[in-house]
Amino acid sequence: MKKITFSIDVEKDLHDGGERGIKCGLLDFEKMCYKYKINPTLFVVGNLVKKHAKLLKRLHKKGWDISLHGFSHKRFDEMRLDEKKKEIENSLWAFKKYLGIKPKGFRAPQHSIDNETLDLLEENGFEYDSSYAPLNLFQLLFFPSKFKLWFKLFFSRLNKYRIRKNLYETPTSSILIPFVSLTARVFPKWMLKPYILILGVFYKNPVFYANSWDFVKLPESKIDRIFSHERFKENLDYIMSA
Repeated sequence: MKKITFSIDVEKDLHDGGERGIKCGLLDFEKMCYKYKINPTLFVVGNLVKKHAKLLKRLHKKGWDISLHGFSHKRFDEMRLDEKKKEIENSLWAFKKYLGIKPKGFRAPQHSIDNETLDLLEENGFEYDSSYAPLNLFQLLFFPSKFKLWFKLFFSRLNKYRIRKNLYETPTSSILIPFVSLTARVFPKWMLKPYILILGVFYKNPVFYANSWDFVKLPESKIDRIFSHERFKENLDYIMSA
């Protein structure tokens, strides 16, 4: 089985805008990572860093990669250049002031990466981006108005590569169906191992990602009612153990 990179987008909870996913969900995820000796990556929304600095500093000391998921969780491809600059500047300031670190990586909210943002990441000393989503059909289903961006990302390279002189791209993994929390919720265990084996044919190091709110109950979510967060956690544990 190929080595898997586990990553979590740390943001406010879906639907109600709460933060139970950060306060409680990440603790459940931490226990799973400890069990399997995994140091994952957290892509954290910058305006949440101050409030959750104690938790994030502790996880960083354990060897977790604490990286950036934008400052306000807005789409970068819908911002002006000056707005993008401000988002990154505010984020770097918050990381330095409250965590004492500089984020190495970046993942744009909803994979909304563009060339201006990549240029800004390089200018500000980021080491890698993880926003590209090759072979991901879900992006088109969820964001049909972003067909042009989806098309570009869908046919992008599958494995880590240099996207700027001093910046690498580490794409998320997919074979039409992305390697994400929804897949872990919906697939029965017997489908997960062959799915991961197929991913391993195309990806040297498959990248899995979920959201902090995937680990907690979401009363307003139809998906959570049908394929619960408890099922997700059970299947994620299975993936980690594979």
